[in-house]
Amino acid sequence: MLAIDHTLVGAAIGSQIDNIPAVVGLGIVSHFVLDFLPHVDPGTEIRGKEIRPVVKYFLAGFDIFISLIIIILVLMLRPQLNRTAVITGVVTALSVDLIFNVPFWNSWFRKTRPFSTIHNFHEMIHKPLQKYQYNIGIPLQLLIIAVCIWFLLK
Repeated sequence: MLAIDHTLVGAAIGSQIDNIPAVVGLGIVSHFVLDFLPHVDPGTEIRGKEIRPVVKYFLAGFDIFISLIIIILVLMLRPQLNRTAVITGVVTALSVDLIFNVPFWNSWFRKTRPFSTIHNFHEMIHKPLQKYQYNIGIPLQLLIIAVCIWFLLK
């Protein structure tokens, strides 16, 4: 799933709930729920060909950058939102990918318990996804983005 989907869902959760422990729990759960849905992301193969790592990391970085710009704009447009809850939702919803996909530390987390168990569960959730789900994954992700922006701006 794109980082923008994870961050916007986490922000939407934080915009609706002021209870920080609940935001943390729901943010993490939302990550796994979103990853279970058909989606595309920088790690998705294109027509059976693996994307080069440099391109993957550039796309992932750009995705996170755009996500953060949107969150900053939402917080500027809606100053009455609980910023702590929104930012907590963003961080926790994105945390699983940050822990297991950033190359500087991902190998340590993937090998160390209890993180290795969480990583295996995270990978297992992706397995049912069929390759080349562009016709379902892209519209679904756009719908998630639109609904979250509506929640954040209402």
